[in-house]
Amino acid sequence: MAFGVLQESQSQSRREFSRTNETMQSTIGDIRHHRKGYMTQREMQIHQSKFEFWGYKFGSGNKAFVDAGCRILDCLITDNASLMPHEDFDAIMIHPPTQNIPYKFKNRRPDQIFVMFTIEPPSHMPRNLKVFDNYFNWTMTYRTGSTFHLKYGEIIPLDSAPSTMDQAMVMRQEMMRSGINPAKGKTKLAVWLATNCNAGSNRQTYVKILKKYAMVDIFSKGQSCGGRDVCPREKNRNVCYHLVEKTYKFYLSFENSICEDYVTEKFFEILNRNIVPVVLGGVDYAAIAPPHSYINALDYTPRQLAEYLNELDRNDTLYAEYFWWKPHYRVNDLYETSKTAFCDLCEALHTMPLRKSTVEGIQAWYMEPSLCRHMPNFKDN
Repeated sequence: MAFGVLQESQSQSRREFSRTNETMQSTIGDIRHHRKGYMTQREMQIHQSKFEFWGYKFGSGNKAFVDAGCRILDCLITDNASLMPHEDFDAIMIHPPTQNIPYKFKNRRPDQIFVMFTIEPPSHMPRNLKVFDNYFNWTMTYRTGSTFHLKYGEIIPLDSAPSTMDQAMVMRQEMMRSGINPAKGKTKLAVWLATNCNAGSNRQTYVKILKKYAMVDIFSKGQSCGGRDVCPREKNRNVCYHLVEKTYKFYLSFENSICEDYVTEKFFEILNRNIVPVVLGGVDYAAIAPPHSYINALDYTPRQLAEYLNELDRNDTLYAEYFWWKPHYRVNDLYETSKTAFCDLCEALHTMPLRKSTVEGIQAWYMEPSLCRHMPNFKDN
């Protein structure tokens, strides 16, 4: 099976890249939904060069697949390259942001699978991914069109979820009349937990202007970004987020890159809590989240957003309307989505023909400039 085509143009290459991977995804879906029972085969060995990569949440050994409840359990994943010769691994997962150029493996088996693994945006990738054309067989990334789509999180509708916008509106109105008050006990408006103060999304400028017209607290490591080092997520993530949701009405879930499909755990983490996320990113939020569950900063100028947040701050009923969806949806974190991706990988290694097939057009698919907005100009008006 071919997983890519020769690049004729960037847009065509992206379309055909997605089309060929959709065929692969469809096959994986058929395997996942129609195979019954346990498949007894030899254990597939998967090598991941380092487990400390940001975004890796699955685990190691065979236990990772057992704990995940995979349908097929005969897989083992390790970062121990000395466990066996590299040619004995059935799949090798390679992280381009740290490898940069293709490593030439000696004695590579014709049926050995190389998997491109990354959930980093283009700004964190090697500039020239063309050098990886005909190198990878499969892909596992945050981008749609990946062989295995590894999302930072996902929102799953339950049986009670509305099927139309009219039904959603009725539920919103019911929430307003319910008397439930998510604002109770909250004493502050908005907070930003800052890490990178020079991000390509220019979120730092947006926040700087927003602070002129609304009360926004900034928590940042080492008092950088003009903030206070009072809530370090690295030390105790749950304690920090508990403080945020107890005290603040809004959390600025601003991404470091505004790129197509790119939305990180900071969005899904907040959706799971009693606080409204204000988002700034390149993903189609309306396609992945219930309506009226977030506020999109890119729909407003910073001053307009400040006015809207202040209005919601004065009206607990309008604020409560943003919580209508919570009884009807479930939010999965990165570990949950990783389980799906890695279980599918294990299953594919057992059930799909392992023959040499390569991915082309990665540069256009992952790195095309039109995928991202770099340093947008946010004005004070």
